[in-house]
Amino acid sequence: MTTQLLRRWGAVLLAGGLLLTVAYLIYPSSARSDLIRPAAALGLAGVLLALPGVVAFQVAQSGRARVSGWIGTALLVLGIAVLEIPHLVKGLLDPSSLYDLDAYHASTFGQMEFYGIVMLAVGMIVLAVATWRSGFYPRAAFWLLFANIVVSAAASSVPALADAVRQPAPSYLLMGLLGLAMRQAAEREPVVSSGATRAATSVGR
Repeated sequence: MTTQLLRRWGAVLLAGGLLLTVAYLIYPSSARSDLIRPAAALGLAGVLLALPGVVAFQVAQSGRARVSGWIGTALLVLGIAVLEIPHLVKGLLDPSSLYDLDAYHASTFGQMEFYGIVMLAVGMIVLAVATWRSGFYPRAAFWLLFANIVVSAAASSVPALADAVRQPAPSYLLMGLLGLAMRQAAEREPVVSSGATRAATSVGR
């Protein structure tokens, strides 16, 4: 990945994280609220930007964190998709389907959320370890992932804390800030993927 692309994808990940943060700061407690549609729309836009942004985050460091990095990224991306997309789509297109939250949580989509949470948590841990070991990004990238793990665990354990901080808004803000780490890595030195490096070497020969 070239330096210019890394900067652009960093901006995409940052934008996605910020949109998701705003979405959950205004997301209403009841689907009957008029805020449900704009909040869901912001959230969906954030997901559509954040998911490829996370993949790009891994692409840039994949030469140094191939297996563990991709496992963590795949789990993280699948976890977010399963956890967020179904209820955001319903919130945007059919809010009435969320009036009875007990019924929604008992449905297939609701039950899938449990697996999404597990995949997201495991993926974040694995990606954090891969990011630390790769050394490609500034150490701040690892600490953002670590802080995300701590915040998510604390919010899961203390419901009152989750309500107070509007979880998952803080988690998505921390994820979005990884985009700044991508831009810092691009500023630090020219970045080229291992595939591009091999291609350039072949041309030189």
